[in-house]
Order: sequence, then structure tokens, then C-alpha cells
Amino acid sequence: MQEIPIVLIGEKDHGKSTLIGRLLLDTKTIKERKIKEIKEADKALGKEFELAHLVDSFKEEREMEMTFDTTTVLIKGKNKNYLLIDVPGHRELIAQMLTGASKAKSALLIVAVDEGIKKQTILHLEIAKILGIERLGVVVNKMDKVNYKKENFEKIVKEAKKILKKLGYSSKKTKFLPISALKGDNVCQKSQNMLWYEGLNVLEYLEKLKPPLSLEKLPFSFVVQDVYEKDGEKILVGRVETGKIKEGEKVLLFPEKKEVTIETISDGGERVFEAKAGESVGIILKEKIPLKRGSILASLDFRLKVSNSILSEIFWLKEPKAKKLILECGTAKIEAEILKPKKIKEKETSFCKVSLKEPLTFETKYKTTLNKIVLKERGEIIAVGKIIQK
Repeated sequence: MQEIPIVLIGEKDHGKSTLIGRLLLDTKTIKERKIKEIKEADKALGKEFELAHLVDSFKEEREMEMTFDTTTVLIKGKNKNYLLIDVPGHRELIAQMLTGASKAKSALLIVAVDEGIKKQTILHLEIAKILGIERLGVVVNKMDKVNYKKENFEKIVKEAKKILKKLGYSSKKTKFLPISALKGDNVCQKSQNMLWYEGLNVLEYLEKLKPPLSLEKLPFSFVVQDVYEKDGEKILVGRVETGKIKEGEKVLLFPEKKEVTIETISDGGERVFEAKAGESVGIILKEKIPLKRGSILASLDFRLKVSNSILSEIFWLKEPKAKKLILECGTAKIEAEILKPKKIKEKETSFCKVSLKEPLTFETKYKTTLNKIVLKERGEIIAVGKIIQK
């Protein structure tokens, strides 16, 4: 069954975990036996059962798949499954959006109706937008706290539309859903407490989402994370970012643009004859040439670009203090300098001309990890962005 990744954005106490717990419960993704165990454990500890506790138990089962403090929960739908990615802070959000761990093009913004949209949430929305989130659903939670009143919902919708317009999201394409995750209103069933609302519930909204373009169907690309030597052979270790590759195929090595041949592929020390998007493998080339971290292998028809100068759309978390920064793209780390604009403002997006000390390999067509960049100063992330052109 198809799996659609969806990023969850919102403040910690606005009900993200409660919503996930409600979806786990009402879609019967979590078994009755497990629910009984959690309730009994809560009782033994003198705690009252909460929907968020279902998320904690699910998190333990999937802990090997977690990145940083990010929680990923798989919800079973009628026609598709949904991988909900809850990111507590901007660092976790950036980590998710810059790695293959999230192919998400959609996000749910959870807003408590009695509190509204906070500054931190707006920051997350800006980062998500610039790093690839194209479709957004706004879930207005805790409607039970305001007696399910339509005017309270409309107040949040009006506030959200103003913010989203500034960020470049279309309010016409954005759905606004009033819910109570705690009580179950409008999550998987239509609410009898909000008969004034005639739109979709959360599960129906998820069912209508289109899956992102399959990375496996794109041209092949492989980002080199490290180079090891064993028995006189150089093994390129990394992950297939897009497409697939077989032994014996000819590819291009970047940034040199040199044609090379895949001699062998291994996965966990075992020889395999094919590797596809998302798989981490070791590759030995037929040609004996210098190789390093940050190199890229790509299919002959993948028109990657190589340049010492790029134009990027960048969101600045902090104003840079130093002239020289470190730009990261894929596994490449290159010294960079912002040529234009001369003045950069914190928490703002700007179009920047960036000069690089070494040539960078990137792409602008498919918006993969080779299109996204991070800028660091003394090891700290101060900006994120996407490459527009060279």
C-alpha cells in the first residue's frame, strides 16, 4: 500500500500528540490488546489514560526509525497509509527536510483555537515552505474548549490566511478543518457538535492527498558519504538518493563529469546486483581514480549542474557575523561567501548570489536533496534554502 509522508507543524501543547493518538485509535491502527496494556500501565502508575500515551508506545516500537527527537507514526487509511512526522523544533524539521528521511510535500498545521498561531510556528512554516512543502492543511484543534463556536474557528482562519499569504501559500488551495482531537470531533467522523461545518474531516483530507513523485522513478543519483579501502579496492559508501542502479552500468562522476562503470554493489557486506532510492550501499567502480566524500554518481541522462557560483532563495535563522560561511548540500561541505545582498536580515527570506571556493554539484529540476542547502557559521545552522540556478 502506498505511503504518504506528512509533516506535522505546531506548538507542543496545541494537541499534535493527541491528534495522532486519536487517529491511531479511530483508524484501528493500534490493536485493542495494546490499548488495554497502556491503560493498565497508566492505572498502575496512578495516571489517567491520555491519547498521547498511544503515541509514546508507538514511538517505542518504531524507535529505530526515528531521527533526533522526531516522532514518526504510521496511520492506516482506506486506500493509502500515512507517515506522520512530528518535528518538535526547527533543527529537527531541517534535518528531516534535508535528508531522504522525508519526501514530504504536505504538512498539517495544528493550531489550538484558544491560543492562535505562535511566532515559533510561523518560523517552522517558513522553513517548511522553502524546503519543499507544497500543500498545507490547517487543523484548528480544541474546538470543545470554545463550545464548538463557528466564530472562534473563523477568527483563526482569518489570522492564518494573512500569515500564509505572506509566506506564499495559496489560501484557496489550503483547507481549514475545525476539530477536537480529544473528543474525536471531525477527526475520522463528522462532528455532531459542528453541524455548521460542511467540509472534510482529517482522515478524508488525508485520503485526498496525492503521493509525492516516487524518487525511484527519477534519474539515478548517489551521494558519497565516505570512501573506504579494502583489499586494495576503494568502496564508495553512501545512499541512492534517486532512481536505481545495476552492476555494469555506466554513470557520470561529479563534479569531474567523468564517465565511470559500476563494478560491484554491496549492502551490509553482501553483494547485490541492484540498488534503488533510499538504500544505503557500497559501490566499487571499475576505474581506479581519486574519490572523496561529497562526490556524486549520476545516470548519464541526469543533467546535474556544476558551478562555483549559485543563486539561492535563503531563509536566515540568524544574521551572519563572519564573511566566510560553510555551505552544505548533499554530503558536500564548501566554504562560501554571500556576494548579494550586502545586508541580510534575521528571520527573513532573501535571494542571494553565493560564491563557492570549490565547484558544487546540484540540480534544480526535481527539488531533491541536491537542491537544498544549509549555511553554517562556527558549526551552527544560520540559514536554509534552495538553489534556483547558477
